[in-house]
Amino acid sequence: MENKYNSELNKSVFEFSNEKIKLTLIHRKLELHFRTSFNTSHSNSTIRNNSLIIIKIEGKYNLYGLGESGLPPKKKDCYLADINDIKNYIDSYSLHLKNVIEKNEEINEENFPIKNLPKFIYILIHALDTCPSNNKEYYNCAKNCIEGAIFDLSGKIKQKSLISLINNIKEDNFPIKKAFYTISILEKDEFLKSLNFGLKYTQYIKLKLNKDLNHSKSSLELLNNEISKIPNYKGKWSIDLNSDFSSVEDCINLIKNVILKYKEKIYMIEQPFPINITKQSKEEIEKWIKVKELCEENNILIFADESISTINTIEPISKIVSGINIKLEKCGGIRNAIDCIKKGKELNLIIWIGCMVGSTLLMNMASCFLPSCVYSDLDGQLLIDDISNPFYGGFIWDFHKGIILKNDYGIGVNIKDGFFEI
Repeated sequence: MENKYNSELNKSVFEFSNEKIKLTLIHRKLELHFRTSFNTSHSNSTIRNNSLIIIKIEGKYNLYGLGESGLPPKKKDCYLADINDIKNYIDSYSLHLKNVIEKNEEINEENFPIKNLPKFIYILIHALDTCPSNNKEYYNCAKNCIEGAIFDLSGKIKQKSLISLINNIKEDNFPIKKAFYTISILEKDEFLKSLNFGLKYTQYIKLKLNKDLNHSKSSLELLNNEISKIPNYKGKWSIDLNSDFSSVEDCINLIKNVILKYKEKIYMIEQPFPINITKQSKEEIEKWIKVKELCEENNILIFADESISTINTIEPISKIVSGINIKLEKCGGIRNAIDCIKKGKELNLIIWIGCMVGSTLLMNMASCFLPSCVYSDLDGQLLIDDISNPFYGGFIWDFHKGIILKNDYGIGVNIKDGFFEI
């Protein structure tokens, strides 16, 4: 059954005769509708078209794996993929996978962290790692949704949650972590609508601002006024500037004259500097180090988001930040996210797990890393309406405690009736 919010873009069938497995790889578009318009310093959106991968296996097992990549509007040096790019990658991967299966070549099973799985899982990963389109600028985002579906399928075969498999922790020992809800750049009525919805789920608020000093000031005043009405409020705020400042002086002006007024409530400021900050002059980098020092003197941390992607981008920025926001689409999937978290911790950086806007599936993919982080903003499924969200299950929001992880097999979400058949 087709649903008006999604459509099938690619479909390929493969036979693993030695294992008596028929595998179907499906790529669908997920059309997700925002509850309120989602406005940042670089784009305004009411709809987000994400990529969904379904890997269905029949034969010895009758299971399916799911993976999703969030696709924000393209932004140079940062958001590099759209739905057509993912489709092109899936076409390339499917053709390459067919060749790998036909050649029956030796597969290195060490490239996948979950052991003792059927051979076809390792073949899927090998084809992903050797895909000819891995030289495309959008390949990290494309790899993520395929790899997510492979991990989901692996967890279901092992009959374990990915949280326990990835973090090597027992199912009855999952930590509870605080998570933030995002309010984009909105006018008063929409701002209040978004805030009041988010406060049903969490006391922790992420506020997107830009270099418009007056709008930033009024947004913080509005947030503070509403928060003051909550008895015994114990939450924190984060400020997301989405790389809107090219001028250090303008950023310092915003911090000193607007943000520091609320320093007791603010945990961190995210991405105040340009995306390509590490490629700028030594003198310019030194100025941004001063911004970090100013904030830390006031118990506010600085985090990088758009400026970090894969493991190689972390160390160059480590001097100007206190922490990093890791997102699966930027890293290139779960395995690369594991490496990025490890590298960040080696550099004594604080780990924040973030997300692109997405469905319940994408949020639960990212939630696998909650045991490794201090905070997160896995609020993507709260930002979209229930009608266009095809999935249910997974973690639970608790206003007082935080995100409560569930011990379900794989990623732990299911498809709602009426969206599509597998």
